[in-house]
Parts: sequence; C-alpha cells; structure tokens
Amino acid sequence: MAEITEDQAFGLQPPKPSSYRLPSLVQPNWQLHDMLGALQAGPFERLSRELCQHYGNRYCLLLDRARSGMYLLSAVFGLKGEWILSSLMHRPSAVLLRQHCSKLALADVDRDFGISTESVQRLLSAESCCVLATHTYGKVVDLAGLRRLADQAGQVLIENAVHMAGNLDVDERRVGSWGDATLLSFNVDKPLGGILGGALLTNREDIWRAVSGYTLGPANGRETRERIMTTYLAYRLKSLLLRLPQASRYRGASDGIAEIESFDADSYSSYTPRRIHRLQAAVALKCLRREDEIVARRRRNAERLTSQLRGLRGVGLPESTATRPHAYTYYPVVLQEGSRYALGTRLAQDGIETKWRYYPLHMQSGFRDLRRDNMPQTEWLWKQHLLLPAGAATDEAGIDYLAACMREALA
Repeated sequence: MAEITEDQAFGLQPPKPSSYRLPSLVQPNWQLHDMLGALQAGPFERLSRELCQHYGNRYCLLLDRARSGMYLLSAVFGLKGEWILSSLMHRPSAVLLRQHCSKLALADVDRDFGISTESVQRLLSAESCCVLATHTYGKVVDLAGLRRLADQAGQVLIENAVHMAGNLDVDERRVGSWGDATLLSFNVDKPLGGILGGALLTNREDIWRAVSGYTLGPANGRETRERIMTTYLAYRLKSLLLRLPQASRYRGASDGIAEIESFDADSYSSYTPRRIHRLQAAVALKCLRREDEIVARRRRNAERLTSQLRGLRGVGLPESTATRPHAYTYYPVVLQEGSRYALGTRLAQDGIETKWRYYPLHMQSGFRDLRRDNMPQTEWLWKQHLLLPAGAATDEAGIDYLAACMREALA
C-alpha cells in the first residue's frame, strides 16, 4: 500500500480497532424496553412538557428531526433572508437551509468550536436575518455576546442545541432559552441518544403561531423501524460485529471527506417536515428522564480524563466555565502539532475508537461560493481535532486506560 501523505491524512478517518477495549465513540442511551412507553397514554404531551422545563421554554413542537425545525423557521415563519452560521456544521442541515433560504453566510469558530461572536459581527449586513448558533460537542457558545449582538442588529438568534443537554444555566438563564427559537435532536449520537426525532422550542408567540399552525406530514414509521435496527447494530453491537472476519474492510481508514460530500448538494429541493413517531417520542422521554444522570457521568469522566492529560505537551483539552459550561456530549482534543490520523491509528491499536466530524462547509463542493469570513480557526481545528470515547458508558478504569494510552502515544 502506498504511503499516506500528510495532505491525504487530514481527510481520513482513523481505522477502527479490531478489538474494542473501550465502548464505541457514540454511546446510545436508549434501551429496547424504552419502546414500551409507546403503549402508555400521552407520550407526546409529557415529552413536550418536560422538554420545555429542561430548556426553559413555553412552547414545544415535536418533529421528526431538528432539520424540520430549520425548514419551518425559514419557509413557514419567514426567515428568508441571509442566515449566518458556522462553517463547521452538519452538511445535510446546510443543504436544507440553502434550498429554503435566500442566502447563507459562513462564520469562523472560536477555540471551543462554537460560532465566533466577532466573526458574526463582521458578517452582519442589511440582508442578514438570523444567526444559527450551534453548541458544538456540548460546549455552550458565547450566548451573552450573541444575544446582545442579535438584539442590537435586529436579528433572530436560533440556538442549535442538537449537542446540548438540558438543565444547564448561564447567568441564571437556561441554555435553550437565550435564542428566539431552539432546535433539538433525539438521534443516537446526540445527548438523549434515542432513535431520531427532534423538536423546535420557543418563547415567542409569533414563532409558535406560525410553526404550530403548519400541517406536518405523517410520522415516518418505516424510517423509525430502520433506525431501531441500524442504531442497535451500528453502535450497541458494533464492537462484536467488527470482530467478524468479513467485517475487516470496515475496520480500515476511510475517506471522511468523501463520506460527508456524498450527501447531494441538490437534495431537499422539496421537503416535508413530519410529526415525530410515537416510538421515537416514548424513547426520547425515557432518555430525557435519565439525562441528568448521564450528563453527570460524562462530566465526571471528562474531569478525570482532563486531570490526567493536563500538562501533556502539544494537546488542547476541552474546558467548562461558568459562562461557557460544557455538557461533554463529545470530548475533543486538539493537537498543537503532529497528525491526528497518526494518533487515531495508534489509539486504534490500543482498542480505542476515535474520529473527527464536520468537514468545513466553505471547503466543500456546493458551498464554496458562499459569502464568508476568514476561517483560520475553523480550518485549524478541523485538521487537528479528534474525539475520544469518554462518554457515560466508559467507566473509571476505561478513562484511566484512555489517559495512559494518550500519554504514551504523545510521549
């Protein structure tokens, strides 16, 4: 096999372990028996009510996914002007927004992967209508700064909280209530760790009247059944299935850029936002009631791992502060030098799965023509970050093993 160049390595996902010593990077929270909640009365009403309590909102519209909330805000509520969003973002969401908004403008991120307030300020124009602020990996964005900027400029602020757990406050105000609207996802790789579904939350009467008056499409039962099967196989049974000889081709390094760009930029020319499925709502409700415990375990793991890696030369670690708390949906490390692919390959040999996410939009086909700010931090973080499996399913011994492997790999 030809030697992999440094430029090629940036776009590769590290290989997966042949034998897992730690849980996988994505750690589902849902259990098969959670679906029994669908047999009980009122899962939709109870889920809506408890989500409002967790995120500090009056109104909740349950949907099939967070993207449907984006559609409703743009095509139904009328946010048809320019949306300002981070370039380090989920491609399908950006494809949907480009199809149903007049324009997009791409902002740089700060060192914590959140949209940069200063970059947003440079991009604001007469055509701008809203700012989409994503709490990437579970780290709260600069909510106070973005809220102040949006108010001064007459912009709508939308919190993209697909990575953000509830019951978290900044300046005695609940994260999820700083925005004019907040978007949630219940997918398996999100804080609730369910079987898809999502919600749009708001405290604004005008937004609620517009989105709640729209007739949603029927819940997608086929997709729900497929998600139950694929998420169980892909995550809960992943470590066992990859041991099989016929799975060897799935263990090697993969082209992460090609995988991301395989989602067609012409998709979503038509779109039908749907209701959440009853099974999805029941599972999300069960997971929501476990969320505080799950987040507490993630934080303990993150603190334990950080304490053992702090002072390790050449690696940046995630931090949680009073004004920018972290729910640690993911634990990203940033290499100050060297190759993340080489680190990921070494950790795979130790039975540890790693990966990176979010190829910057401004570097992707279909988005290179968008108006944008300079992107030094976005490009640096994308090339140098790697996610470690420090989730709630990893025990203390696993965290200690992960820390020891990191120290040895970076020695």
